[in-house]
Amino acid sequence: MKFLLILLCSLGASAAARPSAPPVAEDPVFELSLLDLMSIDYRPGKKLPAWVHALDGHRVRVEGYMALGTPEGLEKFELVWDSCGCGQSIVNHFIEVTLTEETTAFNPDIIFVEGVFTVGEIREDGFVVSLFRLKAPTIQQ
Repeated sequence: MKFLLILLCSLGASAAARPSAPPVAEDPVFELSLLDLMSIDYRPGKKLPAWVHALDGHRVRVEGYMALGTPEGLEKFELVWDSCGCGQSIVNHFIEVTLTEETTAFNPDIIFVEGVFTVGEIREDGFVVSLFRLKAPTIQQ
């Protein structure tokens, strides 16, 4: 019994003396795929998967294309999976991007956007017009 008590005390002391775990980045950036968002079986009012809600309010990095017909000089554009913009009207097939440090200049090539991701239905005139939003400073080529 005395041996067990000594062992437990020494384990407690050594645990206290161990260095703490390395600090974790305060604001990690999660890689997000538009294909994953597109695979969601979404209908208006239907609850989104927990993994999507877990990204709400966090920094994400997404690759995609500017939607065809994106005018120049705007702060907002739709990020889509393919350059043809197919399926763009399906609300879980695009991310509405708001730029905070620049405006749009249409680019037909693949782009990367990194910023704070927001999840939730935005309705206008009874229709869901936005499900995913991303606030980013700039577009990365």
